Amino acid sequence: MGVRHYLRNERRTFAAIGLALRGRKALAADADAMPYSRAQRPLLIVFAVLTVAEGLLFVLVGFGVAVHLVLAVVEVYSLLLLLGLLCSMTCYPHSASPEEVRVRYGAYVDVPIPADAIAAARIRREDHSGKPMIHLAGDIFTLALSWQTNVVLELHHPVTVTRPLGRTGEARTIRFYADDPDAAVRAITTALADRPRRG
Repeated sequence: MGVRHYLRNERRTFAAIGLALRGRKALAADADAMPYSRAQRPLLIVFAVLTVAEGLLFVLVGFGVAVHLVLAVVEVYSLLLLLGLLCSMTCYPHSASPEEVRVRYGAYVDVPIPADAIAAARIRREDHSGKPMIHLAGDIFTLALSWQTNVVLELHHPVTVTRPLGRTGEARTIRFYADDPDAAVRAITTALADRPRRG
């Protein structure tokens, strides 16, 4: 299961580069995007610059043609993976619609939460320093960026969450990061208010 999910995640990550070039987002027609990439964008750009610099430094070292070819493949792959991650964070935003709220992290995490399962959405800033970025403890699922979350969803009943390599669990509280938590909570609240009229 882990290998299959890993390959799927990589495929979607690389495909996000094409989505970004076409200016597209993976959103339902009636969904509002809730971006979250701002927290990690500078770090990913720094990593990309360091990857390019590292590749240029390797060119100056006399490793031999075969080693240089292997290193070039590794550097290009690493650079495309970073670019794909950056693009996927933009192309796969959190979203809110009258049918569901989706909490995402690039191509790696996508938790659909039915609108009728949501009891409350509120702003709550929490620090998760020293803890895993993606974490399920009891019935609380945390998806932190730069060790921060700022939006909490309380649910009427548990929903299934799937982690990047396919492991699943049940969560009744979802904590995640949004660039603009006020706008995110407002979008969720509006989507929930629209749900009965569309029922």
